[in-house]
Amino acid sequence: MSPRPPADPARGRRETVGEAVARRAREGDPVTGERGPAVSRTAGPAGESGAPGSRGAASRGAASRAGVSRGRAPRSGAARPDPGSRRSRTAESPGDDPAGDARSRAARSAGSRRAGPRARATGERASTRPARGTGPGVGTAEERGAEPSRPAPLSPVHRRRRRVAALVAGLVLLAGLAVGGRLLLFDLGLADVEGVEVSGASAVPVEEVLAAAAVVPGGPLASVDTAGIAARVAQLPGVAMVEVGRGWPHTVTVAITERVAVAIVDTARGPAPVDATGVVYAAPVAADLPRLTFGAVGPDDPSTRAALDVLGALPDGLRAQVRTVDVSTGGGTPQVALGLTEDRQVRWGTAERGPEKASVLVALLTQPGRVYDVTSPELPTVRS
Repeated sequence: MSPRPPADPARGRRETVGEAVARRAREGDPVTGERGPAVSRTAGPAGESGAPGSRGAASRGAASRAGVSRGRAPRSGAARPDPGSRRSRTAESPGDDPAGDARSRAARSAGSRRAGPRARATGERASTRPARGTGPGVGTAEERGAEPSRPAPLSPVHRRRRRVAALVAGLVLLAGLAVGGRLLLFDLGLADVEGVEVSGASAVPVEEVLAAAAVVPGGPLASVDTAGIAARVAQLPGVAMVEVGRGWPHTVTVAITERVAVAIVDTARGPAPVDATGVVYAAPVAADLPRLTFGAVGPDDPSTRAALDVLGALPDGLRAQVRTVDVSTGGGTPQVALGLTEDRQVRWGTAERGPEKASVLVALLTQPGRVYDVTSPELPTVRS
């Protein structure tokens, strides 16, 4: 620690080391009586008058000159050095004058104490200030470790404009597709009808199906009325079901399902087949089919439904032995009776419990007799 300088009696405060050194330089050296050069009060290295930097430099210069003056005396005959010259202000080695050296160290210590806080503050500000191009805000989002910035959301006006533009683009695309499809399917003739393909026809002649379909070749295949064709073909007697489609690029397809006869009935035009739904249609008749011997036969007739249900419940071998099916309506409920080969009769009763009655009848037919009664399957009877 440097010694504290004495108080300035004129100012009523303790003067600094620099002020003390400057005062001593003005008053002269008490040993030699020489006066130092006047301390300049102009702007020092810091750029302002009376700054600590300038006062410290002046104090160090005065202390150096005082050390020179208190050193060895000049040789005889030599000229006394000019106190204001630059050469006379050059100090000799520090070991030649202990007192001057101590004052020089005190002056430097005082100057460093005054300039120290400002220098330290300036250094701290310089150290804490980020270098250009290296701060936390410089670089990409990935280098800073932050999430990339998201684009600002669109305003309602921009969103509405986008929706309108998308709608217009979709309408234009649909219109283009419609125009292109129209040209390909209708105007250019690339998909015109060239023929009709019939499948599933066995008992029904194909010529009758083509005549009923009435498809005109040369027209656009896309404009063919498939529902109308199906309705006309379904009117054929031997057709039970029909499906009409388009076989691109030039064919109309007609797939039919023919009726299957399960019985025959006598009509004004002669024997006619009856299918499983009770429909009577014109077709060749098979001689081994059972004959319905009751009144009007039709799909909505209860007697017809009862007779066909009984025939459906019989096994194939037993059904082949049936020659006639008669239905009576006594008591409001249809009663079915079967005529078998070898002049045998079967009293069936109602159409209910058909599979059970059929199994009982198969066992009864192994016994000799002429009348087999399965009206009550629990109590079947056989009579001669």
